[in-house]
Amino acid sequence: MNHPFTEDFALWCRECVKVSDKLTGLPVPFILNAPQRRVLRELERQRRASLPIRLIMLKARQWGGSTLIQMYMAWLQLVRRRGWNSLICSHVKDASANIRGMYSLLLRHYPDSLKEGVAKDWCFTPYEKSQNINCIPARDCRVAVASALAPNAVRSGSYHMAHLSEVAFWGEGDNELAGRIVRSVAGSIPRLPETLVVMESTADGEENFFHDEWQRAVAGESDKTPVFVPWHEIEIYRREVGEGERESLFRRMDAYELDLLRSGVPLEAVAWYSDKRREYPTHEQMMAEYPGTPEEAFSAARSERLNPVDFF
Repeated sequence: MNHPFTEDFALWCRECVKVSDKLTGLPVPFILNAPQRRVLRELERQRRASLPIRLIMLKARQWGGSTLIQMYMAWLQLVRRRGWNSLICSHVKDASANIRGMYSLLLRHYPDSLKEGVAKDWCFTPYEKSQNINCIPARDCRVAVASALAPNAVRSGSYHMAHLSEVAFWGEGDNELAGRIVRSVAGSIPRLPETLVVMESTADGEENFFHDEWQRAVAGESDKTPVFVPWHEIEIYRREVGEGERESLFRRMDAYELDLLRSGVPLEAVAWYSDKRREYPTHEQMMAEYPGTPEEAFSAARSERLNPVDFF
């Protein structure tokens, strides 16, 4: 397709993609926020260099990392490539289906002017009567979903992209099992330009496969580029600070929060953090939910306090 959208993912998102608004639940244009733009720069750096796109992403809460990856995969399938199959695999099948639901919303609201051929061929259609695989006939591509509990359901397929979600919770703490699942799901993806493998997760302590893979990536020993988004880059974690409350706010801040200010975190973000911090009995629990560094994210095991299905 000879169109500006072919090279401008952010423009395509703004003009052609609808996502569900977190507050109202209604479809709204997908306008990238600051963390999404930063991660996009890395995705595009690899794509423009004709490299296989490989990322490992450590997530904080509610900035739309999974949405970005899913829409980027959709862009490659709907705009740039024909016959480019994708796979979504999460810790449980419902979570994978939720991610695919973003794609379904996109297709329902996709502009008619961009639908070459017959409009109905731009809808999900079961592939060979499969419950796990849908196809988009207009683009001759497939979108499959699987869970880490049953990865073999889609193993025989041929895929060019894989979104591996909440990998820290795969294998129920068995690192070797988690590694085998990842290789089973994504091991057959060729190392070609515009193929993609993104492994992402919230942290679940240090004794798991995802942490080991993160460490390998940070050390430069992995094929994946590590990406972390701290809570204070996420624009929704701000609140206004009135002139009359500054003095009382500074008195209330502890040493950690004052260090955030000294490191350049905006006062509005630290004010939000200070308010939110009062919901948690310890800093460690707050850090596990809203980490400022990868070390904070991995510092506390989450599984005893958090059901990953609910978190997703």
